[in-house]
Amino acid sequence: MTNFVSIALRDLRRGHKGFWVFFGCLALGVAAITTVSVLSSSILSGIERDGRTILGGDVSVQQQFRPLSPTHQETLRQHATEIVEFVELNTLARSDNAENSILVSLKAVDEAYPLYGSLVFSDVTNVFDALAKSQGVWGAAVDPSIVESGRAEIGDSIHLGRVEFRVVAVIDDEPARVSGDQRFAFWPRVIVHRDSLQQSGLLDQGSRTNYEYRLRLPSETDATVVREALQDEFSQAEVRDYRNASPNLSELVKRIAVLLTLAGLATLLVGGVGVSNAIRAYMDSRVSTIAILKCLGASSHFVYRTYLLQIVLLSTIGVLIGIAFGLAFALLGSAAVGRLLSVSVEFSFGLSLLLVVVVYGMLTAMLFALWPLSSALNTLPASLFRNAASPERHLPSWKVVVTTLVIAIALSAIVILTAYEKSFAIWFVIGVSVAWLAFRSISLLIMKLAKLAGTRYSPTLRLAIANLYRPGAATPDIVLSIGLGLSVLVATAMVSANLDRQIGGLIPEQAPDFFFIGIQSDQLDEFQQLIWQSTSGQGELDVLPYVPGRIVKIKGLNPYDALVNEDSEWLIDDGGERVFTYTSSAREDGDLVAGEWWSSDYKGPPLLSIHSDVASGFDVGVGDSITMNILGREIVGKVHNIRNLDWQSMQLNFAIMLSPEPLRSVPHSSIATANVPEQSEFTVQNRVAESLPNVTVIRVKDALNRVGSLIVRGRNAARAISSVTIVAGVLVLAGIIVSENRRRAYESVLLKTIGASRRYVLGVFSLEYLLQGTAAAVAATLLGSAASWGVVSALMGWKWYFLPVSAINTVILGLALSLTLGMIGILRALRHRPLMYLRNE
Repeated sequence: MTNFVSIALRDLRRGHKGFWVFFGCLALGVAAITTVSVLSSSILSGIERDGRTILGGDVSVQQQFRPLSPTHQETLRQHATEIVEFVELNTLARSDNAENSILVSLKAVDEAYPLYGSLVFSDVTNVFDALAKSQGVWGAAVDPSIVESGRAEIGDSIHLGRVEFRVVAVIDDEPARVSGDQRFAFWPRVIVHRDSLQQSGLLDQGSRTNYEYRLRLPSETDATVVREALQDEFSQAEVRDYRNASPNLSELVKRIAVLLTLAGLATLLVGGVGVSNAIRAYMDSRVSTIAILKCLGASSHFVYRTYLLQIVLLSTIGVLIGIAFGLAFALLGSAAVGRLLSVSVEFSFGLSLLLVVVVYGMLTAMLFALWPLSSALNTLPASLFRNAASPERHLPSWKVVVTTLVIAIALSAIVILTAYEKSFAIWFVIGVSVAWLAFRSISLLIMKLAKLAGTRYSPTLRLAIANLYRPGAATPDIVLSIGLGLSVLVATAMVSANLDRQIGGLIPEQAPDFFFIGIQSDQLDEFQQLIWQSTSGQGELDVLPYVPGRIVKIKGLNPYDALVNEDSEWLIDDGGERVFTYTSSAREDGDLVAGEWWSSDYKGPPLLSIHSDVASGFDVGVGDSITMNILGREIVGKVHNIRNLDWQSMQLNFAIMLSPEPLRSVPHSSIATANVPEQSEFTVQNRVAESLPNVTVIRVKDALNRVGSLIVRGRNAARAISSVTIVAGVLVLAGIIVSENRRRAYESVLLKTIGASRRYVLGVFSLEYLLQGTAAAVAATLLGSAASWGVVSALMGWKWYFLPVSAINTVILGLALSLTLGMIGILRALRHRPLMYLRNE
């Protein structure tokens, strides 16, 4: 017999009407994965390639609160050919209109900045001429958001500390922006000349300032060796080299890439249902060819290889289409992403990345294609020649079942092994498996209940119910395709709604209006007077001392060795740099769960009050020791009590609090909260910032508005991602409509022949889709809500709320989607003439 390859290719020439669904479902998921993979790889390549520009040097040294000592600066000069120093701090940019004042991230540089890259201002040729003092006023360049929000315009005056500045430009590009401390990336940036801060008071003692040093090394020097040498010598400073220029950004990109890749895989798997339906419809169109081949003596194995080759060829085309579109989307989006992250995106798409994407696409195609292919080919020739509207189907052979399971396991293994966050990938695989089994089980339950419903209903409803479980019914595919897509949408909607509720509830009734950080001991009286005068004596103050330090030992062990719960790692990361406080008596908002408070006149060895997170995170109990390095002195404290507290109350509290001695006698600053009358808020804000410029003034409403805007961006991005999955679901439904068209047309012809009106036929089929859509939407609401609980409660650590409005909206969307696409298919089926079908049957 002719070679199966030539038969497969010859058969493909007949065309494959309806295969646009196959290509669409497969290409959409592959395109999503390709776009995410290429963009994340390009960003990370750009970070690695432009590490010196991102860092601003070969090596960076950063120290809080005070500059490096002359001895340490001399050490830097011994290693470097050139050094640049700049400072970063958060401060209030005060405007003539108090309501336009805003907390900003201030960066003060001089002419040596930057060592690598360029500082670029809009419409300005020489940036330092713009920042220089002119007619007694220094220049300042501001973040575009400050101008766009209307808080300041070019030419306006603003005050930073005690110095007046004129806004002269908007910042277009800034080296070392994403390599700095995350605290300074949160607020809008303002750049000024280093010399302008001399009389500003912003660098006075207690100011929470980062002193940054960037080193240019000799060309033959290994930056890693220098970094390690400096890290050993500068125990209080953070040292990095250009190979790890922005660890926070790299970590963020990798985590986002994992989530987006998993979203792309979800899209691909939802599209897999469409692939399966398209294969089934395609095989239905080839029944006569298969029958002829078998009658001519072709073995089932020969026919199987023939059509498997066709599916492999078509899958390859679909994957290549997806890769092409993914590359195009990545290329178009690379510039925007680069501007957003202040990183030069180096467009890269290596062979290994290509291989992973191809494997994802081909394995998914085979996972969903083998079952319907084998099922169709197992049909007997006699049955095929009957030309039934829904050919009799058989279960695939055990070999195909085993092969399908192997492919599923291989795909899961690749997803987990190639993921940066293995735990996310594992939960994704588990979640998809559970959802898949759940929707399959739900569809089988619907069919079983429909079969048991009996015949006591109206003819229209009875026929619609019968269609749910008839041979060849599309109920499993429709419930699965609508359900998976809507589950993603429900989860996204519920997470967004919970975030909105959390944002709205972030300010509790007793929350302070202001936080004041960095108040020096000799400024306390002046600070309190400012609050009383600005509020006419109606302000409420809460003040606690604090001193920076590090946790160096827990129960005599290295803190990382004592760690038993990764959720508590924040206490010891970044070298364990934290702030501690002391108190004579218990805070009102803390509940003791173990131990007791020390007496108000206690003056013995240091005792500790720790939060329950510390106790559970490091397996610490009453009587255990924690060693802290405070201002170069090691202090060993014994845990005296363990307490719970509500961090969201926004009241002053610390994870570790000490008894008064010996911290009472060491130099320290204070932090304060204040509640003031609403009409006094801007007066308090500006007076404190003007009189005590070293004190960081944070207006709680401004901070939460800033957080809210960032969350809104993330929410919109999540909705955009989920919409891709919904598009895949729509394609799958469209594929079902196409594959069901022949059967629908045949049934409508039969109903018309026995006297059914067009309206009756339309009602039966519409009711069938309504029942299927309702079941899918209800199931999706339950599974999507469970997924949102996992994200909000387990991942974010926030309280989860079931919000029925989001669920109802999703149910309505599911019904509308099912009915709309179903109606399109029904109307197409009703256009067929009965005579054509009656002649053929």
